[in-house]
Amino acid sequence: MRESSKPVDFQESDVRNFFRLIQQGDRGKVIELRALDFNGRSNNIFSGYFDQEDSFVNAARQANQESSGVYCTVNHCNPQLLARRANRAMQFAKSTTSDGDILRRQYLPIDLDPQRPAGTSSSDEQHEASIKRSRVVFDYIKSNNWNEPLIVDSGNGAHLLLPFYYPNDENSKVLASKLLKSLASRFNDSQIKVDESVFNAARIMRLAGTMNRKGDNLPKYPHRPCRILHIPDSLKANLSLLKNVEEA
Repeated sequence: MRESSKPVDFQESDVRNFFRLIQQGDRGKVIELRALDFNGRSNNIFSGYFDQEDSFVNAARQANQESSGVYCTVNHCNPQLLARRANRAMQFAKSTTSDGDILRRQYLPIDLDPQRPAGTSSSDEQHEASIKRSRVVFDYIKSNNWNEPLIVDSGNGAHLLLPFYYPNDENSKVLASKLLKSLASRFNDSQIKVDESVFNAARIMRLAGTMNRKGDNLPKYPHRPCRILHIPDSLKANLSLLKNVEEA
């Protein structure tokens, strides 16, 4: 028997923390929230632009109830994008963030996903293997004295957000691509792979605090929440973060 496909678990504290981690103390920084397959329609994108935390949380809660996945931008958007949909989200959005709309980079996503058929959630074993691999990549990054990344449980796998403070130009694009290729060559195997395609500046990442719903919600391949696992002290020091974050 097929299980219910849309649990509505919503962790407001993680959503607020993630918003603050992207704003990085700049309350004028604009973030796009984007949800896919809104109201069960594959062509329905639910999107809005936010510089107000409460409005962002409210839109994220609605998106979490009505979509297969909730995402947001992680780099510094042109603040004029706020005029598209100011602190509100709408269905069937025609305009979303492009690479040219990013002023500066601030994070490079390192996405670790278990190999499995498209459109399915990972098994518990696949999910746990991805989380374990994220710790190995994290240790490698620290051993090379790179900026310490956030660790996020995406619900199916894991991703790290590496602080990456560069202009949005061709040089940073090439550097981002080379870094991901280097990590892939070192850490890819038959089970887990580093996604080499997420180097573009306007990349959206799954929003912590919301549910990851790939395919049907089955006991062996369940839907799971996206959660923050680790926040570096360097980012905590400058942000008003809640204290209920599970440290890596």
